[in-house]
Amino acid sequence: MASQSEKDFTKKTMKLSILDQSPVVMGEHTQDTLHNSIELAQWAEHLGYESILFSEHHGVPGYASSSPEILAAVILGKTQKIKVGTAGIMLRNYSAYKISEITKLLASIFPGRFVLGLGKAPGGLKISSLALNGDKLPTISNISEKLRDIAAYISDDTSITQERYGDLIAQPQNLQHMPEVWWLGSGNNSAKEAAKNGLGYSFSHFLMDNKQNESTEIYRNEFKRGNLSEIPHLQIAVSVSVAENYDTAKRNALSMAYQFLEARRGLAPSPLLHPDDIEEKMLSPTENDDLKKILKNIIIATPDTIHKHLFEITTFYQTNNLIILSNIYDKESRFKNFEWISNCDV
Repeated sequence: MASQSEKDFTKKTMKLSILDQSPVVMGEHTQDTLHNSIELAQWAEHLGYESILFSEHHGVPGYASSSPEILAAVILGKTQKIKVGTAGIMLRNYSAYKISEITKLLASIFPGRFVLGLGKAPGGLKISSLALNGDKLPTISNISEKLRDIAAYISDDTSITQERYGDLIAQPQNLQHMPEVWWLGSGNNSAKEAAKNGLGYSFSHFLMDNKQNESTEIYRNEFKRGNLSEIPHLQIAVSVSVAENYDTAKRNALSMAYQFLEARRGLAPSPLLHPDDIEEKMLSPTENDDLKKILKNIIIATPDTIHKHLFEITTFYQTNNLIILSNIYDKESRFKNFEWISNCDV
């Protein structure tokens, strides 16, 4: 069942955030990509976005940010009010204790503004996982324990880790504002993890072939009040391309769609290719069919139709909280895309 606040979502303005994967454009230096992420955050703040969150990728040519917590720290210092964070830190690669320390430090310096998003994906191919974990493949069997520990460390609750670590605390203590903590996922197991640990659940709709709410309903129904949240909080991650007309919006979406296709094939996504190059690839029947399937799950819209598309998503999932992914080749088109989306309210 949806919480009362979520039942009233139609009466509220959409809560819009940006998911920035720091996408590299073919031929562009990664330093320019990271500067674009900083500039996008400042633009998002100007447009009134709720937050901007950065992803973690390792050894992937298509994405420039390997340390979203560091990028978030830099951007928090270059903005005034927008929330900034991770979406997410890949939990399999790090200790719960270190993640908690990073989170509490940023939450202390920037109270009410740092957002911790966590995920269990590898963030790269097998070889990068080996390099990150001392030539051993990381275990994911202790993910639930890590989530419990993070919630405990952030809230200064030593009872959870007492048996293993005694009265060990994560500094700095006594946060004035508890940070938002989100668990990223797209399946039923992810929903259950978020629910039983009392965390927000950011559902990756953009990874699905169609709308499906089994996972989000499991989250709502099984949510248990925790140290960090008393009620369930649901966010939906969608991929979007908005332009002055439909054909241009669809063309702008091609570069992002091809990155999605590479990921589905188990490849490390390439830097964003020019739409002309993607259209040439679509001359192959196989590439054409596969890309068309992916394009169906990208919201392709104009300034006049984007409201309708986003409203359909919020209605289906019964939440007004959306996070937008738009990996568009042309920087000016990408920034304008976010401007048009920001003008869409319920």
